[in-house]
Amino acid sequence: MFARLVGESFVRNPRRILLAAAALAVGMAVTTAALSVALDVGDRLAREFRSLGANLLVTPQSDSLPLQIGGVDYRPVDEGAYLNEADLGKLRTIFWRHNILGLTPFLDSQADAYYVTKSLVTISVPLIGTWYEHDVGDCVRGR
Repeated sequence: MFARLVGESFVRNPRRILLAAAALAVGMAVTTAALSVALDVGDRLAREFRSLGANLLVTPQSDSLPLQIGGVDYRPVDEGAYLNEADLGKLRTIFWRHNILGLTPFLDSQADAYYVTKSLVTISVPLIGTWYEHDVGDCVRGR
């Protein structure tokens, strides 16, 4: 009965078919656009933020001031203070603790490099290293 009433209504006034089809098309377009924006914005922001790299640098409070001349750090290796690995668990007490995905500890120092031309030449180069095989993120995640 209902289907017959709707069918006769469309047959008597064909403009209603066009109006209903236009309303459905606009509704589907708006819904599709809203869903694609809502689902894609978070993914794009996460990708952009990951491409920028780390934004939190933790240094010891007792670290000495670096002496840099021409981009080279002339501070002795034993002058700087370092964080103990056992203290990395304290990162769970900061405000952004839920946003910490991992840790990468770095140790930078000066090293002497030797190479031979017609004589032995020594240059001082910065040496930066990390420990890739050791997962220090477990102490931050509380495992």
